[in-house]
Amino acid sequence: MLRFSLSQYLRAPVVTGQLALITAVAAVGLPTGIRWAISSLVSGCEFTPYLPFVLLSAFLLRPWQAMAVALASAGIMGGLLGPPSQIFVSECFLSSAGLFLASAAAMIGVVVLIRRVFAALQNRGVDEALGGIVFSLEQGEVWASWYGQGPPVLLGTQRKVATMMADFLRQEELGRRLNGEPETRQ
Repeated sequence: MLRFSLSQYLRAPVVTGQLALITAVAAVGLPTGIRWAISSLVSGCEFTPYLPFVLLSAFLLRPWQAMAVALASAGIMGGLLGPPSQIFVSECFLSSAGLFLASAAAMIGVVVLIRRVFAALQNRGVDEALGGIVFSLEQGEVWASWYGQGPPVLLGTQRKVATMMADFLRQEELGRRLNGEPETRQ
């Protein structure tokens, strides 16, 4: 379900642990390779190849890890790709790095804001006392969700769930009769 997949990415960082380190290294290494490959064609301090990778890092990693990717990118750009005599001090580097880091901070901030808004929308459900479970049908699949309890859960196809639900209701009715309770039809 597209809604569940999207909510998974918006709810929290997807990559954690050792894989987060590998992702961060790749998010710095790939654009560095691209920038190095085109360095003969580009003059000046171009951070453009790094921007999409910082945005991707903002979605995949924790905010501090994404900012570390941005800082490492700026450091590598100034240290490896700059002229050896003017590492980190050229006017080009200082202004470009400042704009790059401001852009990176804005992108990461927007992702954090989107996550918080999304979490607030997910948690603002109706009071659970009014009804605990909601069933929904999308493209022949039945989903169940609980107010304020996270993403919906796939129960199965409509035909399969209808059969299971009918069986459940028959078992419940049989249990009531065996216990001598009156029948309740709603």
